[in-house]
Amino acid sequence: MTSRHPVKLVCVDLGGVVVRIRHSLAETLHAAGVPGYLLEAISTDEMQAFRASTSLYQRGVHDWDAWLDAAHNALARRLDRDTLLRAHDAILMGEYPGVARSLGAIRNAGAATACLSNTNARHWDALIELPALGEIEHRHASHLLGLEKPSAEIYRAFEHATGRAGADILFLDDLEANCIAARACGWNCVRIDHQRDTAAQIIAAARAHGVPC
Repeated sequence: MTSRHPVKLVCVDLGGVVVRIRHSLAETLHAAGVPGYLLEAISTDEMQAFRASTSLYQRGVHDWDAWLDAAHNALARRLDRDTLLRAHDAILMGEYPGVARSLGAIRNAGAATACLSNTNARHWDALIELPALGEIEHRHASHLLGLEKPSAEIYRAFEHATGRAGADILFLDDLEANCIAARACGWNCVRIDHQRDTAAQIIAAARAHGVPC
């Protein structure tokens, strides 16, 4: 069934929709070769401090060096900076197959394409080189806007930047909290399962919301 109100803009999250990522600190540290016993030694307070430092980094408050220092200190200096660097870079695992083609089909069908992602400057430099980003017209991210999902402010900032709002937007994200926040702003939203074919899910969601792709 298609939407009664065809959307004008399809906005995708990046991690878990366009790009495969490692979803937890444990996964990324394991990929960087950190032994399990060191992961188990990280306390709840240390993890909260690490997440707080990462939030500042994602909102562009901290640059790379400031984040690295803050993350190093948050984890009680259990991990050296080189390990944190390897773990940080291990988060990105490459583009999902077919996503660039799906986004191109949406553009060819007459809908605008956009992204809205919680990310950071170092990852952004890698992401913008991917083929799928070449099919995205409006590129927005937390570190550029100074805001993070799922705060309502980032969705409103996106609306202001793109000139689209409410039912004109279809938003695709793999995290339920971000979907709930988008719907609260009046957006159409479909949650993407990052463990399945995301390219096919993007096309199916766009078609269900009136985009003849």
